[in-house]
Amino acid sequence: MAETARSLHVVPDPQPARVTAQARIEAAKPALLLLRWRNRDGAVQRMRIDDGVVSIGAHPQNHVVLDDRFVSGFHCRLHVCDGRLWVKDLSSTNGTVVDGARVAEAEAAAGSTVRVGAQLLRIEREAPEAPSPLPGVVTCDPLFGGALDMLRRAAPSRLPVLIQGESGSGKEVAARALHELSTRAGEPFVPVNCGAISPELAEAELFGHERGAFTGAVGSSPGAFGAADGGTLFLDEVGDLPLPLQVKLLRALEAGEVKPVGSPRPRRIDVRIVCATHRDLRRLVRSGAFREDLYYRLCGLVVELPPLRERRQDILPLAEHFLGQENDGIQRGFAADARAALVAHRWPGNARELRHVVQLAVVLSDSPTIRASALRIEGEAPRCAEPDGPVQDQRELVDLRGHTLEQLEAMAVRAAWERHGGKRGAIARELGIARSSLLRKLDELGLREGVED
Repeated sequence: MAETARSLHVVPDPQPARVTAQARIEAAKPALLLLRWRNRDGAVQRMRIDDGVVSIGAHPQNHVVLDDRFVSGFHCRLHVCDGRLWVKDLSSTNGTVVDGARVAEAEAAAGSTVRVGAQLLRIEREAPEAPSPLPGVVTCDPLFGGALDMLRRAAPSRLPVLIQGESGSGKEVAARALHELSTRAGEPFVPVNCGAISPELAEAELFGHERGAFTGAVGSSPGAFGAADGGTLFLDEVGDLPLPLQVKLLRALEAGEVKPVGSPRPRRIDVRIVCATHRDLRRLVRSGAFREDLYYRLCGLVVELPPLRERRQDILPLAEHFLGQENDGIQRGFAADARAALVAHRWPGNARELRHVVQLAVVLSDSPTIRASALRIEGEAPRCAEPDGPVQDQRELVDLRGHTLEQLEAMAVRAAWERHGGKRGAIARELGIARSSLLRKLDELGLREGVED
């Protein structure tokens, strides 16, 4: 999570679940920003934005040279002033567009898009040192580092691994990464959803069957174990396995062989077992729903994947990763209001829900710049805190449904204004918008008087 850039989808931060949008933006100083664009041949280019000036245009003397007939010789420039990043149009013929709005000069931040002619350039936060990255895993949140490090260390061994986490949190992505880092990477990776196995055919699906072994068996099948021979067998939702099949699974793992249905003799098999579940297997063992001996056979190493709501720093990188997977030749980006809405949501469906929202936004958006109005994020029902428990963050209790974009923006500005006591610098950083845009909004809402830096 995402399921991801808790895409997968490590605990240095004492309160990782409470990292705020303001803290994330404050950590992203202009010296840690990159400008990304594509050449005409499709190659991705990046340039670090330091304290100097980055000029953009068609003339070869620019820092960024764009081969585009709609781009002026010296079209626009990016420069840092007092620690803030600005985009200034240089009286270009076709104008400069920042986050969907044509500007003469505007403040920009990580996630902003700059359209110059037919080219779309994106301002990105320079990726920090990633703790033990895994193939296919999208993350920059340190909370995920511990899980990644355990998976990386366990990969070369034969140790069985149990991956625990909520639905949509990236358990299969983690399992595939474990396989790719192992000595079995060139062999099959076979996933099996144990919760979807038919009880009548479960044994045949796992261990295979011979032709004529039962009605409908018109041919033989190696089963999941046979298909994964030499590689990795991923048993997803292993807690849903019925008890009779648990007995046969344990026997197969202990003996290193399986007996296909209808076969007179067992077959030797060599597989590495990786399991996953969103359920508490220890509780299932105590209740008698899961065999204790099988539990200890599967739990060589237990890795817990945190949910996306606790990996707040991964939300935008994952969203941009999913956006980039919409490979239709259009360069897209998220506007500031969309980024704020994405970060504010708790994502109960984790990276799987985030992927769905991004894919739907691409369909609903009329512009390459996706605004909050194109995000179909389901509101969450308010949850009351326990009488003696902590007070819940009120930003998590807002239902976004039924409001216009203007109403959502007004709600966000008012809430940030109250949280920061009218300090416009802090408000602008939290919302991810330029100060000029913030002042205009404050004027519209009658909040401009008395606002401090």
